[in-house]
Amino acid sequence: MKVAHLIEKRRVYWQELENLCAQMATSRKKTIGARNIARFAALYRAACADLALADSYQLPPNIVEYLHKLVGRAHGQLYRSRRIDWAQIGDMLLRQIPREIFQDRCVQLTFWLFWAVFLLSGFMAANPDRFPNFANEIVGAEGLDQMEQMYSQAPNSGTPTATGAAFYVNHNTGIGIQCFVVGITVIGGLCILLFNASYLGTIFGHMASPNVSEEISDHFFEFVTAHGPFELTAIVLAAGAGLRLGFSLISPYHKEESLYHDELLEEETSLFDKSRQVAYERIDSLRIGAKRALPIMGASAILFVLAAMIEAWVSPSALPEAAKQVIAIIASGLLMVYFIVLGYPRKDDRATR
Repeated sequence: MKVAHLIEKRRVYWQELENLCAQMATSRKKTIGARNIARFAALYRAACADLALADSYQLPPNIVEYLHKLVGRAHGQLYRSRRIDWAQIGDMLLRQIPREIFQDRCVQLTFWLFWAVFLLSGFMAANPDRFPNFANEIVGAEGLDQMEQMYSQAPNSGTPTATGAAFYVNHNTGIGIQCFVVGITVIGGLCILLFNASYLGTIFGHMASPNVSEEISDHFFEFVTAHGPFELTAIVLAAGAGLRLGFSLISPYHKEESLYHDELLEEETSLFDKSRQVAYERIDSLRIGAKRALPIMGASAILFVLAAMIEAWVSPSALPEAAKQVIAIIASGLLMVYFIVLGYPRKDDRATR
């Protein structure tokens, strides 16, 4: 085939691809239509093939240069950055993620375990007459003395600083990472969770016990009230995300769905329920578990940072105690709205399946 005839035959397709490039540069892909986009992809592949075979075709240098520019232009349109779909982002943040977290059995397990041990430890530590050595065995006499000395002065006597905020962010995220990473071993994750629950619950209970002066007790609760809801919830979520990874290795059974699929809203009978599920390889099961753990750990990280900001700027500030209590109420309300109100599955979701 002569070169001139080949160029004349292929030029029609090159021009068509050039026109589609111009159309895609000025219009959104949704308005172009699926058929034109499919045609654009086919023409792009054909132009790439023509460029790759330029030497075999013995194309002139000016044609080769033209093909280079055309292919580069088409490549830029094909892989150009997508415009931000705010509606899709809002749906993911306000519907899909909270419902996924609400339905996650690992999060439910860590929630009930943490608060059961936390409240039980707090009750036992707050009643030293009935459980005289409990607080010393959990925290230690030296640790309790340090806590009492730390809150011997009013929290509003401190000065909020950026250094303090960085310290609390580092400290809080360290707790979250520890709960998450060790959680993949399941047993280790549960031990870390129960340790934090018993340790924190014991401190809260001891500070409310008759063994601590009313002044120190008031200082302690004034300091921890504002940031407590975010920090404690973040610990629960981090542990739940870690357990999600661990259980994905123990039981590699998953429903055949992608992350945030509506069928995730179906109730599961147990963590190891194999009915209507497919067995995966361990590495694939871990990958699926990681996808489901990602939004849980992301929510935990955000809460840890928010708790650190409040702990650094609000808790030690000169704000009245009533204001800090209001902040705690607002924080608790936001958590309930996001994880319970938005997370609770709707009847219309089940009806559409």
